[in-house]
Amino acid sequence: MAAGRGTFPVVIDLEARKLARATVARVATVAALVLVLVTTAGGYAAAMHAGDTDLGRKAASMVTSPGWDGYTALGATSVGVTMLLAAGVVMSWSAGREFVDGTIVGLFAIPPTLRTIATAKMVAVLTWATILGVVEAAVLTTAGLLLLGLGPGGAAGCFAVLALSAALIGGSALPVMWAATRWRGYLAGIGLTLAILVGANLAAGFGLGPYIPWSIPMVWAAHHTEVSTPLLAVPVMTAAIGARITYRSWDRLQLGAD
Repeated sequence: MAAGRGTFPVVIDLEARKLARATVARVATVAALVLVLVTTAGGYAAAMHAGDTDLGRKAASMVTSPGWDGYTALGATSVGVTMLLAAGVVMSWSAGREFVDGTIVGLFAIPPTLRTIATAKMVAVLTWATILGVVEAAVLTTAGLLLLGLGPGGAAGCFAVLALSAALIGGSALPVMWAATRWRGYLAGIGLTLAILVGANLAAGFGLGPYIPWSIPMVWAAHHTEVSTPLLAVPVMTAAIGARITYRSWDRLQLGAD
């Protein structure tokens, strides 16, 4: 156990370096930032200034009110979708690539235990997802101030709400790492990510968002009256469960076993 603790910082550093150099992480980061900016700032502008167009009417239906409250509500939806998709894909790649590339065999032969490696992977991707969520919130807040001319009064609240909801959604995607481990490939994790994304959006559309862990942060950020703040513990619990089952799956891995 002592050796495992001693090598943990080294393993985290290695996983962080792999993640930083990975094309999938870079593409996911850029795509998430571009999409969240276009859909939120562009959608809000269309709702406010082009309401007589099809795009404006669709955007207006998602903007609950003018000003920071409506902008934050629209941003919460965009942040939720982009964060869940980006985090799910990157988490799936992080766990599944070892099986697809055949490097999992070598991991059995090196000193760090598999559970140490799995923990380092989760720490690395969670850190990346949290940073991405903060940057998304900062980009949207800046766009609201500089591009849309919203007053500075609600900027801090918009940033805090979007950053928190993004972090919660990113963490709640951890079960996809278990799926990628269980079925030994990132396609299983990506498949689960898409299923969660579709299910969360359908649930929110039918008014069931407060009952779905991946929808709760979005609904809370957009409609505080529908989801109370204590319910934010649900996505935290989902993240903890995902981390636990991923940890156990890696700890029990055996070569040649299905």
